[in-house]
Amino acid sequence: MTKEIKIRSIPEKTWAQLHMIAEKYEYPSFNEFMLAQLQRIVENDGLDLYDNKFAETLADIKEQQANILDHLLKNEIKLLAYSAKQDIVEELTIDWLRFMDDVDALAAERGAGGRS
Repeated sequence: MTKEIKIRSIPEKTWAQLHMIAEKYEYPSFNEFMLAQLQRIVENDGLDLYDNKFAETLADIKEQQANILDHLLKNEIKLLAYSAKQDIVEELTIDWLRFMDDVDALAAERGAGGRS
């Protein structure tokens, strides 16, 4: 069984705006437009976009995104630090190998009768 709603004291400006919206979205009739709006109210538990569950979920998603970005930034910083340390270790290793080659060359020179 269907029911009817009668709303009194609608300002002329609001009435005109509602009709313009119904026309803009090409509703077959003003009645169907208002029924669709009532259905939206029911679906959103009577709340507007900022108070309904969708908005809460969206806020949670945005918070999670911020956390993910924060973790990504921290990981990027760590990777850069590890890369810098790896460069230092590589440089020290190469210097050590050159030193060892020089020591070996010096030992070979000594063994061949060079200076002591």
